[in-house]
Amino acid sequence: MEVIRKMILTGPLFAAAALAAVSTAHGTAAADGANVPRLIVPMACEVGKTCLIQKLVDHDSGPGRRDHRCGTLTTDGHDGIDIRLRTMQDMAQGYAVLAAAGGIVLRVRDGEPDISILERGNANGRDAGNGVVIDHGNGWETQYSHLKRGSLIVRPGQRIAAGERLGLVGMSGNSEFPHLHFSVRLHGKPVDPFIGATVPAACDATKIRPGLWTTDAARALAYTPTAPITLGLASRVPPRAVADRAIPPAVEGATLPLLIWVDLIGAQDGDVQIFEIQGPDGALLHSQTLPVSKGGLSWFAYSGKRAPAAGWPKGRYVGSYILKRDGATIVQQRTFATIP
Repeated sequence: MEVIRKMILTGPLFAAAALAAVSTAHGTAAADGANVPRLIVPMACEVGKTCLIQKLVDHDSGPGRRDHRCGTLTTDGHDGIDIRLRTMQDMAQGYAVLAAAGGIVLRVRDGEPDISILERGNANGRDAGNGVVIDHGNGWETQYSHLKRGSLIVRPGQRIAAGERLGLVGMSGNSEFPHLHFSVRLHGKPVDPFIGATVPAACDATKIRPGLWTTDAARALAYTPTAPITLGLASRVPPRAVADRAIPPAVEGATLPLLIWVDLIGAQDGDVQIFEIQGPDGALLHSQTLPVSKGGLSWFAYSGKRAPAAGWPKGRYVGSYILKRDGATIVQQRTFATIP
């Protein structure tokens, strides 16, 4: 299931941002010179492990979508980078949002609840939720949106250094899962930090541009079009929405069904999924191959079977999930659960 929503960065404390596809910003000469801010990863997490890139900037000028590598890891009009947490438990644990570069805090907003927009229904014009805008000089700004209520620790006018903590990742505003929406502007116009202010005339998937990131940040944020968010073994089909999984899905007993479920980013139409469950003795209890239909930015799937009449044997169970594309393995993950 894929939900496409435009991020409208408005509200009394936030400047409006254009939602058209990113275009060449003003001040190209300055953008290509020494006054360009060099950006670090704006979250204290390990990309690909404790956090993931869910969406990139949209470069399609029409109703379609295209990221900077000619893929579809974005939604129509998306003007920033979404770096997400895997679970609600991760949000409760707390992951810091960091200043991507040094500068002066322009605006701050706090007090918005961490509630999925699917439940809230309306962000009341505060789609960015709780957040911070930082001025880096020479027309450059960065914005950090959807922060956790009550976590912001900076104030307007405060000078901060790159890497300094701003708050915690949350789910405030127009958000369906815990994540940071990080956006860059030059003279008020959106800039893709993977490209820089001067946008090439045509998309080239083979060319990796340095953009605005530091070398270490660019390496950490390397393009990954398909990735697992989380998976597990459970006795019941978990809610599809991450925000509805405040209690982690679990194996609840020996007489209930046993299934393996998965959340993915970037599943594609025609991909092939293989679900397997092994018992405590290593025997294969369940195996099913299912195609991906349409796919999308967010993909949820599951497979399993009912318990035998005598119930599942006690011990450790292993769930395996494989995603294949054109015969090649794209994702391969394992998960474990114990029936006492």
